[in-house]
Amino acid sequence: MKSFFVLVFILLFSCFVYAVDDENCLLCHKYRTLSRIDENGKTRLYYVNDELFHKSVHGKIKCKECHSQITKIPHEENTKVNCLNECHIVEPSTEKRFSHKKVKEVLMNSIHNPKNKYVNYRDERDFPDCIDCHNNPLFRPIQIFKDVTEEGLSEKALARCRLCHKEEKFVKYFYNHVSHRLHNSKNSAEIVRMCNKCHGKEDMATKHKLVNAVATYSDTFHGKAVSFGYDSAPDCIDCHVKENESAHAIRSYEDPKSAVYEKNRWKTCAKKMCHPDATPGLGEVRMHVVINKDLYKPEYYTALGFTCLTLGAYLPLALILVLELIREIFPNLSFRRKRRK
Repeated sequence: MKSFFVLVFILLFSCFVYAVDDENCLLCHKYRTLSRIDENGKTRLYYVNDELFHKSVHGKIKCKECHSQITKIPHEENTKVNCLNECHIVEPSTEKRFSHKKVKEVLMNSIHNPKNKYVNYRDERDFPDCIDCHNNPLFRPIQIFKDVTEEGLSEKALARCRLCHKEEKFVKYFYNHVSHRLHNSKNSAEIVRMCNKCHGKEDMATKHKLVNAVATYSDTFHGKAVSFGYDSAPDCIDCHVKENESAHAIRSYEDPKSAVYEKNRWKTCAKKMCHPDATPGLGEVRMHVVINKDLYKPEYYTALGFTCLTLGAYLPLALILVLELIREIFPNLSFRRKRRK
């Protein structure tokens, strides 16, 4: 009889039970206050929310698949995670253990590789690591990706599949099962904030001979739309990655293969969800413009001309208003000397 009640209890509450913690990591990491002060005086939090983790994209991966350097308790210092480790998940089309090594190959050709020939300053400490952009977010359904709501296969999503899966039939089949993981919950404003962690720093921009990309983006129509909460406004990735390519393939504007290369820029603007009727002329519009005589001479002198025009019209008017106000306050005031009789 007792066994019967135990079985009923398990069946009733199994929906609330997550994957078994085989490695017993949550024995310690389940406590919300588990933390320490590191050598730089910063608080390091080691708490793991079991419920959120098992709903994330890494929910079925064991802790030691990523934290492979941890072999004893208490853990060693500086056990950095290597995202290129092979994990226990088997990639069905090849029946091999899965890894993110294909992502690294794409990154090697991107501007985020310090060895890229278009990089101005090769300090590896300034370049982003995986966790600088990826924070193991919760994912939402594919139909809620910007303003794309039509049914069927999304080429933008399939492009991410093809990064690792080479068999076309398998890509489209597998898509139906995992597509809900392919579009993360970051909206345009969150992506801009993510890029701002590096590109919004003035010292970083000066060191790498760049402009403050986030500040100049915020001055544009696109940036204003994002600041007003319009989720469909194009963010950094929408413009700097070619359509149906991996988001990791961000290239220099000087690279002929780049989405923002001078001859490719209008094609990037001509995406279906942006400006489908765009012509090559639209690609001549500069987005990240600063009023700098050395970088953008036409824009600099145009801004200077409008400034002079505005001041030339405003200052005489302001002077007249001030003189009129003085006349109203002091009606008998006169700066002319009275003639002696």
